[in-house]
Amino acid sequence: MVEEKVDVVIMEVSSQSLKLDRVYGSDFDIGVFTNLSEDHISPKEHPDMEDYFLSKLKLFDMCKYGFANTDDLHGCKVVKAKKCEMKTYGIDNGADLLAKDITITNSYADFKVKLGERNERVKVGIPGRFSVYNSLAAISVALKLNVSPEAIKSALEEIRVPGRSELVDNKKDLNIMIDYAHSPESLENILSAVKEYTPGRVISVFGCGGDRDSGKRPIMGEISGRIADYTIITSDNPRTEDPEKIVRQIEEGMKKTTGKYECIVDRRKAIKKAISIANKRDIIVLAGKGHEPYQEINHETFPFDERVIVREIIEEMGK
Repeated sequence: MVEEKVDVVIMEVSSQSLKLDRVYGSDFDIGVFTNLSEDHISPKEHPDMEDYFLSKLKLFDMCKYGFANTDDLHGCKVVKAKKCEMKTYGIDNGADLLAKDITITNSYADFKVKLGERNERVKVGIPGRFSVYNSLAAISVALKLNVSPEAIKSALEEIRVPGRSELVDNKKDLNIMIDYAHSPESLENILSAVKEYTPGRVISVFGCGGDRDSGKRPIMGEISGRIADYTIITSDNPRTEDPEKIVRQIEEGMKKTTGKYECIVDRRKAIKKAISIANKRDIIVLAGKGHEPYQEINHETFPFDERVIVREIIEEMGK
């Protein structure tokens, strides 16, 4: 980056890198706290949510300025800790940067926010309430870096993130969305977002990763059972765990709801089943894999790009 004369670097600083001092000695100009959800809790990562949060909090010892989501309980705790000069953003609670008059459709979200001295209408090309939060975080940083309101608005409208609310073009003209949602909060966010604007059914296809927090599995099953009209529980990256066992753990949560579902451990077969029962009014949400073009099974990595798989399945069905 020095050789390329890079002026600005935006990087994700994981809780693990902070906990294990992998970024020790780094000086960050700006730190951003978006939210904290039930994720990364396992013997190999964080023993509990407190350890997870305190690891994240270390970032704000290393920053000159910080921004935090005031609608998140832990975001409020970051502000109170005052590790650096903090400002806030949000939707529901008072904040330095507030989004108002929010509209969400199946292809975008737009809202009003103060950019400089004026309230502006901002449109972001990724649907969902979470996109409004992410946009507010980006706007906070951009304004701090003296980016013009026109450049901010243009960038947000054109942005597309692989594996985040990504719609897959296909010959059947079905609404098929790939999303990286792999935690209870992110799954609830994406299913709730699409539920708002889908005239037909929400068909949820998801699994949970192996060798990771097993406690979230039934929680995610319950979330999908409560929000989706039909759920197909399947594999994600089972890694060294038995995929069947992971599916059954998810199913325990599903059974607490009245949601309709079935279990198909083979992810490709699960996707095929979803496509076979969907019509143009429905939406299929393939959650968990997102941008990943592979599947991890027993220390081996296999090609598994869901964009390619969706098109292959539809091609086979056409024949």
